[in-house]
Amino acid sequence: MKPLSIEGTLSTTDKTKKFSLISSGNYPYVCARVRARRALLLSRDVYSKLLMMDIHQITRFLGESRYKKEITELGIKYAGLELTEIALNRNMSEVYHQILGYCDGDLYTMLSAYLQREDVWNIKTILRGKFYNATPEEIMKTIRAAGRYPEDYWKKIVQTSKTVGEVIDNLEGNEYYQTLKALGEDCSANLTECENRLEIAYYDFLLGAIPPNSEPNKLFLSFVRKEIGLLNLKTLLMTKFENVEPDKINKMLIVGGEIPEKEMQVLTKAPNFEQFLEGLQKLSYYEMIRDDIKTIEETGSLSNVIRILEKDFFTKATKSSYLYPLSIMPILDYLIRKKIEIENLRILARGKDRGLSEQTLKGLLVM
Repeated sequence: MKPLSIEGTLSTTDKTKKFSLISSGNYPYVCARVRARRALLLSRDVYSKLLMMDIHQITRFLGESRYKKEITELGIKYAGLELTEIALNRNMSEVYHQILGYCDGDLYTMLSAYLQREDVWNIKTILRGKFYNATPEEIMKTIRAAGRYPEDYWKKIVQTSKTVGEVIDNLEGNEYYQTLKALGEDCSANLTECENRLEIAYYDFLLGAIPPNSEPNKLFLSFVRKEIGLLNLKTLLMTKFENVEPDKINKMLIVGGEIPEKEMQVLTKAPNFEQFLEGLQKLSYYEMIRDDIKTIEETGSLSNVIRILEKDFFTKATKSSYLYPLSIMPILDYLIRKKIEIENLRILARGKDRGLSEQTLKGLLVM
């Protein structure tokens, strides 16, 4: 396919931003498709109504919405929370594959690489399930076949593996087999270390799959580096809060993020959490959480601060999708928002099943 040259414009209050794109890929077509789909995502008003429903009403609502196909097909075998959980995973897989199916050229290659995160999710899920002796049925309920491999692939591994070691052996031929095999017995003994290595391997692969030879690719690289920066910052916050040794923290950090290596090392070596926060003031992230730092001491939890950082990342992704309407950004923004919708519905279903209050659930939702 010949490189496609297109231009997108966006009017703002003070100026018109113009952005030229040169890359192989059917950006206008795919962006138009995701724009239409984004308009169908659940609104804040709908979540307000869902907060007042019980689990059965939520399932009925999903059966009358864009989740009707999955609810109808799975309703023969499952019910209640179980039906909702599996239907949400199935819908997410279907939507992700549809979006990828629209793509051509570099756009297909980059998006396919991005969606390998779902394969990593499934590997982690299976390893964790076998580590804690979960049944094959329990593990399969949490599988999301939204990446490269179909549900049957994961089902075979789950059913033919009894231990963590057997899972790794059965993954031979998978892109992440060598990463797991290199850990050997350490993977069975230290699941957290295993999961960290998978994350590092995924982002190393993703960065290598995006050559910076066009504006769309550069946009994607910038997005991925920001995401790595967010993940590293969350890791630093949690590990320094728990007073983890610097050497152990370094093994968890992902190379290639927007936070300079020198700055990360300063933060990693901070002798205590208070001095870590002082060092954090030198980074732009600090401004957005400055007023909420006190909640850490008040609640003994990092959840509020981490939620603010995540919300800022999502907001910037949305802003980029408007600034560059004929790029990969609107597509990534839609995939992120779709995943948030799935997670919100999952939170609502689980929360209602466990009897959580509306106020508690509202605080857990991302809107």
